[in-house]
Amino acid sequence: MIQIRQKHALSRYRQQVRAVQAARQTLESALMDSGALVEGCLVVARTVCGKAACRCRTSKRWRHGPYLHLSLLRKGRTRMIHLPKAWEEEVRAGVEAARRFRKAHQQWRALNKQLENLWRQVERNRKHMPYEPKKKDR
Repeated sequence: MIQIRQKHALSRYRQQVRAVQAARQTLESALMDSGALVEGCLVVARTVCGKAACRCRTSKRWRHGPYLHLSLLRKGRTRMIHLPKAWEEEVRAGVEAARRFRKAHQQWRALNKQLENLWRQVERNRKHMPYEPKKKDR
C-alpha cells in the first residue's frame, strides 16, 4: 500500500515538473524575443532658465518644457540624459520592454526555484522506494 502511494506521489511530482518546464519554456521564448531594451526611467521635466526677468522663476506654471530625460544610475550616481522629441517613441518602447524583461526574468527565476524543489522531492521519493526484484516467469 505504501509503495503504491509513493509511486503515485512520484508520478504526480513528475507531472508537476513537466508543467513547470512547459511554463519556463514559454517564458524563455518571451525573454529571447524581447527586442531592444533601454535601461533607466523616463522623466518629464520643466526647467527654470537663467534669465533674471523671465516669468519661469515666479511660478511652476510658466516653467520651460516639458523636456524628456532618461534617468540612469551609473557608478552609484543618478545621471539625466536629455532626449530629443524624435527619440521619445523609440526610447519609451525600449524602457517598457526592459521593464517587461525584468518582470519575466523574475518569474523565470521563481520557476527555476520551484523546479529545483520538485526535482528534490522526486529524488527524495525515489530514494525511499523499496527495491523489489522482478519475478521470473517459468
